Amino acid sequence: MSKNSLEFVKQNIQELAIGNYSSYPQDYDPVKQETSNNIQSLAKGYWDVRDMKEVERDEKLNIHLDDYIEWSREAYQDFIAQDVNALN
Repeated sequence: MSKNSLEFVKQNIQELAIGNYSSYPQDYDPVKQETSNNIQSLAKGYWDVRDMKEVERDEKLNIHLDDYIEWSREAYQDFIAQDVNALN
């Protein structure tokens, strides 16, 4: 997969997000109301710390902050599903 593909960027964002969900479970508890805001804040943090090459790549691929947020939310759903499956 090319480093300059939409799917590559999405996969990287989701891997980073899942790492954060695992490392800071108290911030991503499914029953807490602030979890949604925390996920959005996490995605915005990824967006804000991009270097110039990543900014240029995202512009070429027409990737926006909303994509980072959506991918982080999808990763959270996968993370929660894995967590539930691990308990069963």
